[in-house]
Amino acid sequence: MAKLFKHLMLISMMTISLSHAENRPTPSQEIVDISKIYYASMTYIFSNQKLINATHFEKEELFGDKFINNLKVEYSKKYNTDIFPDKNSRLVKALLEAMVEVMDDNKTLLLDEDITFKGFIPAVFAFQISEKYAKKGLGVRLKFTNERQRIRNKFNSPDSWETNAIKLIKEFKLKEYYVDNGKYKDVRAQRLMIPVNMSQMCLTCHGTPKDNPINFNKPIKDWTSIDKTGFTMENWLLSDFGGAISVTLFKLEELGESY
Repeated sequence: MAKLFKHLMLISMMTISLSHAENRPTPSQEIVDISKIYYASMTYIFSNQKLINATHFEKEELFGDKFINNLKVEYSKKYNTDIFPDKNSRLVKALLEAMVEVMDDNKTLLLDEDITFKGFIPAVFAFQISEKYAKKGLGVRLKFTNERQRIRNKFNSPDSWETNAIKLIKEFKLKEYYVDNGKYKDVRAQRLMIPVNMSQMCLTCHGTPKDNPINFNKPIKDWTSIDKTGFTMENWLLSDFGGAISVTLFKLEELGESY
């Protein structure tokens, strides 16, 4: 009964929100820019897995200014625009710096001549960016998350706001969910969540055994459900929910010692 009441309340609240769309809060440009750059960077890592896993040293495209320039190209393609967010913005500048630092931190791995699968996949990259960015002390948190039962890395688990946001996004097929008076660790915060679409590349780890590159050119009887990262594949489909990017902005001074 309690679950039914909670579900009805959720639908009622969302119906009111949708019927008064003109009164819904609009995300600030700053929080939108952060989410889009983060998403574009994950896409860049996705599309360059061949280069990442190559066993040669010609990988300048992955580091420093070349990485940022390639990110801009990816951003332009993804969002169909020639205008990249303001690099002088404090939050944008720090995010780009964090990305370069993460790539440099992984340089030894990425340049290794013997390891043919580096394991530097978008989810790993995104987590490292999140950690690096949080330490900049700017009152911003980034996370690539999903429903709790679909998370491999427990550190990416959704908090209560993110769990609710995912439910709303899935149920009402929202392109984004934003609140300007949300909470983060009991302090006021702007919170934005954007769903991430599944792609064929996602299925190479999260799909069915037939999607697993390890099984290619092998008889079905020899197929494995263990993906190249060592996890058991979850049998996801392209039509399934692929996860979401969560961005939180808050006043650092309000968080105090819980930072």
